[in-house]
Amino acid sequence: MPVLHNFFANKTVVVTGAASGIGRALATVFADLGCKIAICDIDEEALSNVVVKLKAAHPALTLFTSVLDVSNKADWETYLQGVASHCEHIDIVINNAGIEGASQPTWASDDELLKRVMDVNFYGMVYGSKAALPYLIQRPWSALVNVSSVFGLVAPPNTADYCASKFAIRGYTESLRAELELVYPQVQVHLVHPGGINTNITRLEQSQKFKERFLTTEPETIALYIANSIMRNKARIVFGNQATKTYIASRILPLKWLSKLTGKEIEGLGMEGDYRPDHVGFKVKKTSL
Repeated sequence: MPVLHNFFANKTVVVTGAASGIGRALATVFADLGCKIAICDIDEEALSNVVVKLKAAHPALTLFTSVLDVSNKADWETYLQGVASHCEHIDIVINNAGIEGASQPTWASDDELLKRVMDVNFYGMVYGSKAALPYLIQRPWSALVNVSSVFGLVAPPNTADYCASKFAIRGYTESLRAELELVYPQVQVHLVHPGGINTNITRLEQSQKFKERFLTTEPETIALYIANSIMRNKARIVFGNQATKTYIASRILPLKWLSKLTGKEIEGLGMEGDYRPDHVGFKVKKTSL
């Protein structure tokens, strides 16, 4: 990777959700490319394991690590101050942290979980993006990378809460990109739509069959693709199992057809019980007057 290594050498890369999956793979790839690495996650034990592996592979690596709940705005500002102090500058910020939704239809899902999904997936990205901008604009070249999903392109059944967060990331990031072009065009803004990546984001019992069927692309593959796309200033990064097909379908198919096609994808995933016409979610809730 001589071209990539020359491009990224000595740049500081911030990666959220770095304890597993795509985040861990991104930290590994950018460390291999000679970057300074700043990683964070809410899972302290898993994050510590990543730190051990990075240091073993790169003994001289400049590494900053911290436990961070991305949904906490104040913690974001403290974290990036620490990164800038330890690494001297910040060149790339990748808002990757995210959690799964309920994997249930809207009438069966929990409003509190929806709020948590939005707090982590969407507001975590918002807080990270806004806190990063004062650092990124100081550099002659920099990049902000926000990870959405193919579910920020289409909205299949059983994903309303997750899709809400990922469509919101898409809209926010596309607008932010247009805004920065007017004042700080040297700050690249990238929107990532991963397809079926083999990560542990799907932890609920009802989502395991979905994981087995769709999450087949290895995280290291998309991490390297993201690095290449940043170097080439590719604004929209679509990669992973069924990602390109989904992107094309989202662009050319009428919503009526798209809804029918995505609806067929849940067949055989063991979710039939949530689709009974007599489901409690359809019943009127009686309140005392």
